[in-house]
Amino acid sequence: MANRLSNEYLNVLSPFYYISRTRDCKKFLRDRDYITSTLSSEEEDFQIAYSILVFKSINQFERLLRSIYRPQNFYCVHADTKMSDVRRKALESIASCFDNVFMSSKSYDVRWGKITVLQADIICMQDLLRYKKWKYFINLTGQDFPLKTNLEIVKILKAYNGANDVSISNNQAKFAHRWTNIKTSPPGVFPYKGSLHITVNRQFVEYAITNKTATQLLKWLVGTIIPDESFFSTLNFNSNLGIPGSFQGNFTNAMALYKSMTRYKIWKLDKSCNGQYVHAICIPAVEDLSKIHSRPELFINKVYWDYEHYVLDCLEESIRNRTIDNILGIIDLNISDYSSLYFVKHALRVNNI
Repeated sequence: MANRLSNEYLNVLSPFYYISRTRDCKKFLRDRDYITSTLSSEEEDFQIAYSILVFKSINQFERLLRSIYRPQNFYCVHADTKMSDVRRKALESIASCFDNVFMSSKSYDVRWGKITVLQADIICMQDLLRYKKWKYFINLTGQDFPLKTNLEIVKILKAYNGANDVSISNNQAKFAHRWTNIKTSPPGVFPYKGSLHITVNRQFVEYAITNKTATQLLKWLVGTIIPDESFFSTLNFNSNLGIPGSFQGNFTNAMALYKSMTRYKIWKLDKSCNGQYVHAICIPAVEDLSKIHSRPELFINKVYWDYEHYVLDCLEESIRNRTIDNILGIIDLNISDYSSLYFVKHALRVNNI
């Protein structure tokens, strides 16, 4: 049964808690145990950019940020326009305590299946391009949580060797109705259904934001069904576009062999969820932790701290312990599992990633 939080605990971690505590940023970072060192030269030399779309819990966002924060990385935070003023103020207060965490330059009313889901990520991608050094981009929501440490993510991304992890659905014909009843897609571009969640190199982000074809595609997708699941996959799997890190292999094989490592999701079809479902994805319960801990993906999707908070507590403790192990030279990671992935072996290579 889900563990329900007491009103007292909920009040302590209300938006007002963060607004108050961040008035003294040094004390806030110290009390909340943020890692403010790069920890290793390998991590310092490989910066990562994140977008984080927040629409729900400020507490969970802050715990996510704390678990992935490093001073060399960059973090764009998008606050849904439906958020209350006090919640937005809490986000702004947290972000103000860091030089490399900032609020997006524009906010959207993010709704499932609408173009605004994509626009929120796009504005963060655009904002993040102001920073010159980062090499890979990962988009998150406030309900995601890391399964790998920053060092482990860096090692995995280096194993990708410039490849983009953009998923592709294995039955494209099933989704063709999403765009068949509207005007033809932009010239030279065939639409593909994939996922919004991506791990891509900087050149991919630059193309998505600045290229004319990408701009035309984004406008065209406004009239389609669930457009956020088609934009990135369409760019990545139209090999003729020549986007660095994009897929260049056999498309039929890709649908069968492609395995994305960006997010772990327990789908309803898997029938292995001990928690509850939202949009056919499992919100895990404590009983699901044993299979979660051994997953190879970078993040898990759909963790709700106010449903069963022990899940988040355990994941948080696990990532902290793994980070300590990394500092001690203990890394439980088989890099060949990632360098041998199908999308890595069939990516368009570039020399400057």
